[in-house]
Amino acid sequence: MKANVRNLLAALVVATALGPPAVAGSLDDGIAAYHEKEYAKAAELWQPLAEKGDPAAQYLLGTLYMAGKGVKQNDATAFMWFQRAANQGNASAQYNVGASYAEGTGVPKSDVDAAKWFQRAANQGMVFAQLNLGLLYAAGNGVPQDNVEAFKWLELAFFALPTGGPRSDVARAMTDVAAKMTREQIDDAKRRERGWKAQPEVK
Repeated sequence: MKANVRNLLAALVVATALGPPAVAGSLDDGIAAYHEKEYAKAAELWQPLAEKGDPAAQYLLGTLYMAGKGVKQNDATAFMWFQRAANQGNASAQYNVGASYAEGTGVPKSDVDAAKWFQRAANQGMVFAQLNLGLLYAAGNGVPQDNVEAFKWLELAFFALPTGGPRSDVARAMTDVAAKMTREQIDDAKRRERGWKAQPEVK
């Protein structure tokens, strides 16, 4: 499921990505090429921007290496670009770094590192990171098992997702977690959810 979500996320970000004024034209040219399925051209346009440190270009280039579009598929190279963008606060890249650690794709599997990066992306409001972080808390993978935190993150993801699809899966996960909680714990989780605010990373 994570891989499919990452591919969906890549498409969504390519549809909406904007670069800073100095590089927006080249970044947008790459996005236009991507939509025309000229993936090699997109890679050619994004590569120099990524090498100069532009986090949007780094993330987008990583998605090409992840999918093998316009470049030879390489999970390790994809992870490298995601990591560089994630270190600069790019929430989508942070999610993909977390997913890479969760799956052991391009990097050794580590639930602890997955939780760390899901947490950073979730704090910025990245919905799929919130979902995965909630599941980690529910299972106690990479973080101490905590049903209150699990329910909080799952509920945040639930309200951010459109109806149907993943939202139905989140609802089932919330029901499973709630069955193990007291009324007081559920109320506590809902208070935390209501008091939560996204905290964008400033770079």
